[in-house]
Amino acid sequence: MAKYISKRAIERQRKRFRRRVILILLSLVLLLSSTSWLSGLEKINIQNIDVTGNFVLRENDILKIVDDNISGKYLWLYSKRNILFYPKSKIEKDLLESFSQIKDLKIKLKDFRSIDIGITERKPYALWCDDLLGEHCYFMDGLAYLYDEAPNFSNNTYFKYFGGISGVSTSTPVQQVLRQTYFGEKDSKHFGEVNLFIRLLKDINIDSYKLVVKENNDYELFFDNNSRLIFDGNQNFDEIFEDLQAFLIELGDLKDREFEYIDLRFDNKVVYKFRD
Repeated sequence: MAKYISKRAIERQRKRFRRRVILILLSLVLLLSSTSWLSGLEKINIQNIDVTGNFVLRENDILKIVDDNISGKYLWLYSKRNILFYPKSKIEKDLLESFSQIKDLKIKLKDFRSIDIGITERKPYALWCDDLLGEHCYFMDGLAYLYDEAPNFSNNTYFKYFGGISGVSTSTPVQQVLRQTYFGEKDSKHFGEVNLFIRLLKDINIDSYKLVVKENNDYELFFDNNSRLIFDGNQNFDEIFEDLQAFLIELGDLKDREFEYIDLRFDNKVVYKFRD
């Protein structure tokens, strides 16, 4: 037999339900408002930002990106400056994307009101130039990573590289050139092998100052007064160094003669020409 419930009992249940809903909503509002208020307390909000390790990058440029990230609130409630909730990962991502000069960065908590942004900047190892005159160049670090435009240098302050990056010309926008890697399509060790070869040449008094990589993979290394050392980028550098060393020993004293070129592209044979 079905249990009879009076209209009065039903109304009482509805009132109790409404009271519970209102109580829950009021509790939720109280909780949100109190936690929102707590999140904005100065004692646990970022007030001081220290930037260290930057030598080229301007501190104000870095701070602007940080300030943009910690301004405002989450869901219009919680302060983004709160030391527990500030968007650390987003700040790191934005800084790395904004400044190709940054090699590494770490954001650390100093106290409940301060953070430290430690930056490691890339150091210039050489220049890569998009024109053969070497008038428009980019700084390149020891990993062959292009990270910033370079000013014009009056002398050979840095070794210069030309070519070796496909699809880039003098008309290519700067932002499309930055973050590229020299010899990017080759084995990652290739840049190190080329540089070791260049350093070994100094031991036999061939002090080069620029390398031109051509589309057919011919490499032209310039030394002295525009003398050229020609070789193929796929050759074994240890072998061609030994061939060159043996060739120079066989030639003996050159006195005042200068090479126009030395061509090492042929197995066990060195082709060369002196300047007239």
